Parts: sequence; structure tokens; C-alpha cells
Amino acid sequence: MKKVFFAFVFIFISSLVFSEEVIELSIEKAINIAVKNNYNYLISKEEVKQYKQRLKQSMGFLPKAHLEGAKNLSEKLMEIEMPPMFPGDVPKKVSLDFTKNYEFTFQIVQPLFTGGKIWHSYKNAKLDLNIAGEKERNTKDEVILNVKKLFFNIIVMKELLKAQQEAMKLAESNYNNINEKYKLGMVSKYDLLRAELSLASIKPKILNVEKLLKLLTINLKTMLRIPDRTRIVISGKLEHNSYELELSEFIKKSLLNSSEILQLNMQLKKAGNLLKIAYAQYIPDFSIIARYSYRSDAFKFTSNNWDNNYTINLGISFPIFTGLKRSAQIGEMKVMKKILNLNLKQLNDGTRTMVKELYYTIDEEYKNIQTGLKSIETAREGVRIADLNYKEGLISILELNTSFNQLTNAKVAYLQAAYNYKIALSELEKVSGINISGGKK
Repeated sequence: MKKVFFAFVFIFISSLVFSEEVIELSIEKAINIAVKNNYNYLISKEEVKQYKQRLKQSMGFLPKAHLEGAKNLSEKLMEIEMPPMFPGDVPKKVSLDFTKNYEFTFQIVQPLFTGGKIWHSYKNAKLDLNIAGEKERNTKDEVILNVKKLFFNIIVMKELLKAQQEAMKLAESNYNNINEKYKLGMVSKYDLLRAELSLASIKPKILNVEKLLKLLTINLKTMLRIPDRTRIVISGKLEHNSYELELSEFIKKSLLNSSEILQLNMQLKKAGNLLKIAYAQYIPDFSIIARYSYRSDAFKFTSNNWDNNYTINLGISFPIFTGLKRSAQIGEMKVMKKILNLNLKQLNDGTRTMVKELYYTIDEEYKNIQTGLKSIETAREGVRIADLNYKEGLISILELNTSFNQLTNAKVAYLQAAYNYKIALSELEKVSGINISGGKK
């Protein structure tokens, strides 16, 4: 009885430990999981926090205050020679001690005018923060696009697997019929061999699709950081709705919303600020420096022990000669602005071309989808007619097998067009910032 009890407990615990967890994934759920778990996106979010701290470090227009303390460990006193007090006497040397053994100073430095160096440095720090934020948005959009590509690819492979399995069923049914007729002497051995060859040729295709489906599923799990032992069930289908798209509107929105263009525009503004900072090197800096000090020969906290004094100064700093550094910095910034302007023009042209390609791809693939659906319907009817004609002896086995292949090829062409349509639509949404199926993002 005890053995039965322990066996039951072992089976129960094993079922809990080794039970397979199942997650049903829609495209929306997969995107949400990826955005929460993707390492690149998490890194980009941390970089935004990093640049927020750098922005605080760039507030050079705020006053700086610090406290200093010093103890005099050793000193050489100033000596002066005193003339003799009466004739015949010798001169005497007298030491003068103008320093104190202990000194504490509180100092405040407030910049008044720096020619814009501090202000433009602060503006560049804000631009760095905005660039980091734009990179975060772009990284999120890239994650979403990659999830869509993998997700739609898995759906296509599942549909392709169904198509190959249907082709396998047709080939098996055809082989069984021909085999029965061969036994009755109604068909030749050649027909039997062709039917057997047609059946055998489909098996490697099914195995290849199954392998690709497993690899895509592994890649999706890795992207979503789902454990290997968890089984995922993909829910969804390749929809292909018709949209009224305006090419000019997408080009306009893409030039305004493209992350790469926005980042390059901000880099161009940074270069302009750096040029102003370089010019500001020819202008002196002014600041107010206030000091308040306590000095004493003995470290005792009594009211009469410490002497205090303060100074308020107007400070000026102006480098007279720095070699060729300032002029070289100005020259470098001018060249950088020209390079960035050229890159921006090139990027704008490339974005226009990419949007046009995506736009025409969407239009073309939608038409291919409609053609593919008609081709599948026609191919199914062709298989039915070819099967009847073969039974009547009107066509050869080769023509019958050709009709089977045409049906499979029509399904493959349709699935390829549907996948290309969805991916082109997703890429156009990413570059333009417009959700085509639901208005603006």
C-alpha cells in the first residue's frame, strides 16, 4: 500500500514539475511581451535616464558653492630689518607673521556672462536627451516590426504546411487509386511509378517547412524571452484589407516623422550650437566670486578666537592666445555642418524612394493576393477536371500531376504575396508614423 501511495505522489509531483506551459499568442500580445522584455529596448530606456542626469550636469548657469579648510603645517616668516634706535646700535631683524594656522573659507561663484558657452552647452545636453528619446521610440518601432515579421512568417509557414499536407493527401489518394487500377491491369506501371514519385517528392517539402516553422518559433521565443519549455500557440491570420492610400501624404509624413531624419536634424542643431560655442571662445567670461573666511591661530570655538573677513570680486577670464585651437574648432564645426546637411539631403531622398517602393509594393501585392485567390480556385477546379479526365483516359499521369503542382504553386504564390503585403504595410507604418488601419499612432 505504501509503495502505491509513494508512486502516486511521485507521479503527481512529476506532473507539476514537468507539465508543459502553453501560451496563446496574438500579434498584439506578442508585441506587448516583446516591448516589455526586449533587451535593446530596455537598454534604450536606461540611456534616456542616463541623458537626463547629464542634462542636470550641464546647468552651468547655476551658482557653485564650496567650503574649504586649511591648517598651516609649516611656514617661513617674512623678516624686515629695523634701523638702530640710537647711534652706535646695530640693526635688528624682526619676523612678521601675517598668516593664521587655521582657515575656513566659504566661496560662491556665479557666472554672469560667458558669451553663450554655458547656455549652448545646456541646449546640446537637451538635444542629446531628445535624441536618446527618439532612439528609444525607434528601437520600440524596430522591435514591433521584427515581431510582426516573425509572427507573420510563422503564420505563412503554418498555412504553407497545410498546403503541403493537402498536396500530400491528394498525392496519397491518387497513388492509392492508381495502385488499385494497376492491380486490375487498368493502368501501366509507368503511371504507378509517376504517382509514387509524386507522393515521395512532397515528403521532403513537408519536413523542410516543419523545420523552418520550429526555427521561427525558437526565434520568436528568444525575442519575447519565453522559456524553451513553454509551448506557444499562434492565433491570427493574414488579413489583406483594401486601403485608400495617398502617396504624397505618406511622403510628407515620413519626412516629418522618420526617426532617422529627426535624429539627424537634432545632430545638425547640435553642430550649430557647437559652432556658437567655438565663436564664444573669442569673448571674455565674467563672474562674481564671493568669499567669506574665518582664521585663527588656535583651533578653539570661542567667539574671540576667530577673525572673519569677506571679499566680493568681479572675475574676468580671457584667453589671449591658444595656438590655433579656436580657429581650428570653428573650421571643424563648419565642415561638420556641411557633412550633416549633405547626409540629411541624402536621407530625405532615400526616404522618398523607400516610401514609394513600399507604396507600390502594397498596391502590387494586394493585386497579387486577389490574383492568387482566383488562381487557387481555378487550380482546384483544374485538379477536379484533370482527375476526371485521367479516369476517362483522356490525359496522361504527367498532366494529372501537373494539375496537383499548379494547385500547390498557386497556394505558395498567394501566401508569399500576403506576407509581402503585410510586411510592406508594417514598414510603411513605421517610417511614416501612421497606423494605416486605425489612423495616426
